[in-house]
Formats: sequence, structure tokens, C-alpha cells
Amino acid sequence: MAEQALSLDQLSDDLIRKVKSHLINHMGRTLDEANSDEFYRALSFAIREETMMNWTATARTQQKAQVRTLYYLSMEYMPGRLFLNNITNLCSMDLVKLVLQKTHRSFRDILICEEDPGLGNGGLGRLASCFLDSLATHHYPAQAYGLRYQYGIFEQQLWNGLQIEAPDCWLLNENPWEFRRDYRRVHVEFCGTPVSSFNLHGDEIMELRNAEDVGVLPYDYPIVGYSQHQDFSVVTLRLWSTKDSPRNFLLQRYNAGRLDQAAENTTLTDVLYPSDNHEIGKRIRLKQEYLLVSASLQDIIRHHLANYSNFRQFADKVRIQINDTHPSLVIAELTRILTKDYDLPWKTAFDMTVECTGYTNHTILSEALEQWDQTLFYYLLPRQYKVIERINQELCTTIRQKYPQEEDRVRRMSIIEGGKVRMAHLAIAGSHRINGVAALHSKIITETIFKDFYELYPERFTNVTNGVTQRRWLLECNQDLASFISERIGDKWITQFEEIGALANYASDADSQQQFLEIKRKCKLRLITYLSRNSVQRDATGKSEPFSSLIDVDSLFDVQIKRIHEYKRQLMSALHLIMLYHEMIENPNHQRIKRTVIFAGKHMNCYAPFIRLDKK
Repeated sequence: MAEQALSLDQLSDDLIRKVKSHLINHMGRTLDEANSDEFYRALSFAIREETMMNWTATARTQQKAQVRTLYYLSMEYMPGRLFLNNITNLCSMDLVKLVLQKTHRSFRDILICEEDPGLGNGGLGRLASCFLDSLATHHYPAQAYGLRYQYGIFEQQLWNGLQIEAPDCWLLNENPWEFRRDYRRVHVEFCGTPVSSFNLHGDEIMELRNAEDVGVLPYDYPIVGYSQHQDFSVVTLRLWSTKDSPRNFLLQRYNAGRLDQAAENTTLTDVLYPSDNHEIGKRIRLKQEYLLVSASLQDIIRHHLANYSNFRQFADKVRIQINDTHPSLVIAELTRILTKDYDLPWKTAFDMTVECTGYTNHTILSEALEQWDQTLFYYLLPRQYKVIERINQELCTTIRQKYPQEEDRVRRMSIIEGGKVRMAHLAIAGSHRINGVAALHSKIITETIFKDFYELYPERFTNVTNGVTQRRWLLECNQDLASFISERIGDKWITQFEEIGALANYASDADSQQQFLEIKRKCKLRLITYLSRNSVQRDATGKSEPFSSLIDVDSLFDVQIKRIHEYKRQLMSALHLIMLYHEMIENPNHQRIKRTVIFAGKHMNCYAPFIRLDKK
């Protein structure tokens, strides 16, 4: 222990020297002068140095081994704050706390300096981020792509019981975990006039004249895998931005007074999911989706051609997973690129696309099964529309051959129907695997919304159950409970979560029960403290009142927190709350469990009250 303590002491002194160096060299501040934000950034830079060698080594090792690589495309990621997650996965928590102790800094003050990356708003992004954590932890070769939203979805404030939306300025200060990659800049084309031509195999291809050329700049984030040793892997999350490309701002239109048109391409990555209640919002959403697909595919193909001189092994070495329908344009764009830019025959190009691509469906709600107006689609993406037309023609031919008497089935399954381009149908037609995110969900999609496709392609449908990483959502966020578990069953559960089943052996142990309840109460107190500091109700004059005074730590916490829209579980929770309220009014003397219901989420013009239901 003395040797370990000495080693930790030496490591902490070395890390402090690095922090001092970053403060002086990058900020012109001494250790004593630096405020909490400056110290946080210097400490993050110092810790970041520990990841750089492994980040580079991970990429070089995988490239040299010529392994099959997963490329993950998602419009959302919710990685959470990276500082705490990285020191947890590097097993450096004790080291960092010793550094802060020696430099007389508060751990909490340093943690709150980091903004939560505004890259998602719900389960779609949480799944994507947890998936990346697992890929890195288990050393899978992978790279992920998304958009670097300047403002995220929005910051929620409550005024007089109503939600007020404010910009989520998560990039207001310097972000020590991102790397700007100017030399990986790409260009994406919209609109323009398509001109028909042919490749070497006689397949029609489309040239594009007078197109809108949008510059796209990548920023890389290291997703550090968990390891108790020095062999950790790092997965790259590459986020595309149109913010820092001067050519995207159209000065001529600005001078002509068309300010919205002048700045449209500059602002494409400003906000996650711009409102689609108007034509501009619809146009920007579709542009965002193609921007992600086009920029990412250019990067994927560059990766491949860095190792191989042709596309003979492309279908074997490349796997592209599209997270929900937003990146479905991968199917049309990859087929187009292979036939036009690399002269592959149409059938070969489309078969390769199907072999490479997988589609994760997240919900059966209509809002997740995107349908784009045919006219808008052709205006923005005329070349991709032509490719989809041919894919759809071949799909409909296949359906007619198998079901010659069922023209209505053709209509139901068609990608283009009723003036709409149905993106889920495109994703299924162009993917070799389609999965739901729970066994019941996967069963429902094969029996209802995708029943026709399941009957046509039964081998393509499978299930991959959604989950969250226990490293962030247990080891990191509840360290007392993590220690409680490891003391009883060891620490294999951190990377092999099925080991958690051994904890059942302690379910009837009185000491374990008591310790567990103490940990739970401590966490409830932490939540009350958090709400006291961060969640306030403002009246019409701006006067604020904390919610914490309404919460009894000894009550049962009934918590429902999700983005508020048409979710069954939210509706059931609200109905249950109403039933409890009426039961309390009708039977005021009935003995009941004290209950604190916390119902929260983000939505337009929603009420988010905190209501206390107990025997009073």
C-alpha cells in the first residue's frame, strides 16, 4: 500500500506540473491566479495527453490489420460530460481527486465547468453514445459520425408554470475535448440542374451543374474505452459543422437584402431538429440529413481507399449502421457514388450497399418514419431522387413477381407513394439487417408496420436490445453503489454486466439491505440538493422559487423524465398521477405511502409541475 500510495503521489505531482504548464503556455495564468474554468481546461488538456497516444495507436493498429470497420451514423448523440466519463474509464478518479486536494480545488466546482454536449435530446442519442462506449471498451474497430450542433435542442426554463425555450450555448467556451480537423474538410452539393450521362457499363448517372456547394468541417471527439490498464482503445466521434466555412455565407444575397437565404448554409448545423412547421424548417432538416450522409460517406470511402486500391473488398471491410431513418440517404448516396465516381455496374453497386448497410428502427410512431415531400426532395437532391426512383422501380418489380395479384401490396411497400418519399422503406430496401431495439418492439415491426417487408425479406429482420452502459450509469454516477456491488461480487461486472446476477445472493442479507438503503437515501438527498440549486420556478416578474422545499426525502420518488410527446409510458404515468390525486381527495384519511412525483421533460408550451402526494 505504501508503494502504491507513493506511486499515486508521484503521478499526482506529475499531473500538477502538466496543469501548470498548460495554464502558463495556453492561458498566461499561474496556478494561484487561475479560476475554476481555467483550471478545468488545463486539467482536461493534461488528461487529454494521456489519451492521444492510445487514440493514434488504436487507429494505426486497426488500419494496419485491415480489419472490418463499423461506421455509425446518427443525427443524435448524448455522451454527457466527457471529463468525468474519461477519468472514470481511465481509472484515474483517485489520482484526479488527489490533484484537486493538493491544489486546493473543489471537485464539484471543476465538474460544473464543463457544459453538457448539446448533441441529442433522448433515447436515440443515449443509445448511440452508450454503444460507442461499449465499442471502445471491447476494442471494436469503429468510427462514428454526427453533426456538431451549435446550440443543441434548447435550454429549458420555467416561467409561471410554462416552458420558455432559450439557446443551449454549450459551445460558448473553449471545449478541451474536441479537435478541429481542417485537412479533412469536404464539400456537399445541393440543388442544381441534373444532366444525364452514362458510366462505362451503360448505367445512367447524373452530373450536377450550378449546384450549391457547402463546405463542411469536421471536429473529432475521443470516446475513451474503459480499462484498468494502459491498453484502452479510443473510438473517434467525428462531428460535421458548416459554421466555420466562409464560402457558405452568400454575400451577394445578403447585399440584395435576402438575409435568410444568405446565411442558410452557414446555419445548417446550428440547431438539432429545426421546427418543420414551415417550408424553411423542412428544407433545413433534409439538408442536415444529406449533409451528414454525404460528408460521412466521403470520409468512409477515403478511409477505405487509404488501405485498398479498389472496391473489391469494400463490401467485406465496411459496415455502415444507420441509427433510425435520418441517415437513410446512405443507400441512395453510396449507390450513386459507386456508379458515378467509380464506374461500378448498378447491380454491383446496389448489392454492395445492401451488404454494407444496417438499419436500426427506434419506434413505430409516424414522426420517426420520415416522409419527405417529393417536390422538395427533387429540388434539393435531384441526383439522389433519380437513384431512389430506380431502387423503387426494382423493388416494385420484385414485389409484383412474388405477389402478382396484389397491386395494393406494391402501393403499400413503394418507397415513393402519394407524393412522398418514405425513408423507412428506403432503409429497409437498402439494408441487409433491420433491427428493433427490444424483443417486443422487433416483434411488433414484423407483425404490423413492416409486415409486408418481413414477408419479402424475412432473413433481414432481427433484434438488438437497447441498453445503456453500466460504466457511466452506475460506476460513474453512483460510485457508492458501484463500490457496494464490487465489495460483494468483484469488479467483472464493469465490463461484463451479466456478472451482476451474482448480486442476488445478497438479496436477503440484512447488512447488505441496510447499506443499500443508506446509499439510496444519500442519492435522494443529492437529487434534492441538485434541484435546489438548478431547478427553479419563475413567476411573471422573474422571481424564482426552488422546488426542493416540496420534497420529502423519506417519500417514494416516482420519476418520469423523457422528452414529452406521444409516449405510452408518459401517458400511463400521468393517468396514474391523476388517479392517485382523486383517490387522495375522495379518501383523505386513508393510509398511504408518501410519494413525490417528478414528471419532467422538454416540449413546446408544456407544464412541468412538481406535485407532492402524501397523507396530508
